[in-house]
Amino acid sequence: MDAVLYCADRVVTMAPDDGEVDAFVVADGRVRDVGTAAELRAAWAGRAVEERLRGVVTPGLIDAHLHMQRAGLKALDYLQPEDDVDRFIVEMRESFDDDGPEHPPFVDRIRALERVQPLLHALGITTVVDPAVTPDELRGYQAVKQSGLLTMRTVAMPYLELTRGDAAEIDDVIARLAGIGAATGFGDDLLSLGGIKVYLDGEALKGQAWLEDPWDASGYTGLRRIPEAEYRRLVTWCAARGWGVGTHAVGSAAVALAVDAAASAGTPVADLRFQIIHGYLETPATAMEQAAGAGVIASLQPSIIWHNGAGLRAALGDRAERANPVRSWLDHGATVAFGSDGPFFAFDPRHLMWQAVTRRIAGDDRPLDTSEAITLPEAFAAYTTGAARAAYAEGDRGVIAPGSCADWVLWPVDPTEVAIDDLRTLPVLRTEAAGRTVYRKDPA
Repeated sequence: MDAVLYCADRVVTMAPDDGEVDAFVVADGRVRDVGTAAELRAAWAGRAVEERLRGVVTPGLIDAHLHMQRAGLKALDYLQPEDDVDRFIVEMRESFDDDGPEHPPFVDRIRALERVQPLLHALGITTVVDPAVTPDELRGYQAVKQSGLLTMRTVAMPYLELTRGDAAEIDDVIARLAGIGAATGFGDDLLSLGGIKVYLDGEALKGQAWLEDPWDASGYTGLRRIPEAEYRRLVTWCAARGWGVGTHAVGSAAVALAVDAAASAGTPVADLRFQIIHGYLETPATAMEQAAGAGVIASLQPSIIWHNGAGLRAALGDRAERANPVRSWLDHGATVAFGSDGPFFAFDPRHLMWQAVTRRIAGDDRPLDTSEAITLPEAFAAYTTGAARAAYAEGDRGVIAPGSCADWVLWPVDPTEVAIDDLRTLPVLRTEAAGRTVYRKDPA
């Protein structure tokens, strides 16, 4: 066992009650010990090689909602070989309306993942939950893993498209899931199956979020994709058969139904990490409380509000002010996992943590209602410990603790204490996944 004792200016472990520590030991891709440099030098004398790190170490970040393979395909289309993550961010922002190739050659899926992983590692990301994986995408992930080139820990959420949501279509989905011979959690700590992804409503900026109160005087309440009885039947079956469910539910009525269906499905729901995905428009307090009690995760994307906030304010006025109520989700006791919905929305974790703290939105100098703002440590937790639960990896990722994965990021200063406006330009100096360096910033 080749052990390395890393000594930093500080180690932010994200583990409870760890106190002030500045060192940790890694061997065989796992953290073996955490403490002060003096303590670990004594405990590991003659058994570990010491390496000094100039800066502050945190756990690797987890994006709980990022379409990584599709991001890679767009990277192939828009980037030159020498382009870095800063250029990637710009190009994805400027190509917002381009979803990328729909049916690429399989070899391009391999090339896409090889291209995009280092770019995401440069942002400190070490785990991704890909929230709508098709069979072709899953084959792409497996091929890259088998070739030894998968450096990003990936949780793949199978997407079984529903066009009608009627009984016959739900029967077909259930039969397909039953025939797989595996379920949520199958795999290992590099590539595994998450819950399935289903859509209960549509996009808010298109007026499709399913709301309890009408959008306007016409009485229109939004798009409802699956009848309630069929949705509940699917959720109940999944919970009983070991499948988690991540439900795209934007509006209040969709969130209320998704939470109640999950809560009614019983005790497997918490272990299977059922998720409310998005959950940001007129979210009912009763649903947030019920979600917390049932162990349903709030998978939230500050990026969507950054991009859509001004449009929602124009469409709904004061009703949009508390959009993406992260503060309320946390105050009701729910687990909040942050993601980006990249590459289609902004995916830089620094920017999205800044947005959740400031409530700023693109195209408008006025922030949304700051009563829904959270603190920087809370935002960082949503990208680590909270997102780790969404990735079926709490205690294993999102923390630096004995036995956890050796996924960590080196920053020049503590990202949980930096002035909020400085966070967006705080550079990642180094990223490690499973004790392997996957990104190192070039010296200036």
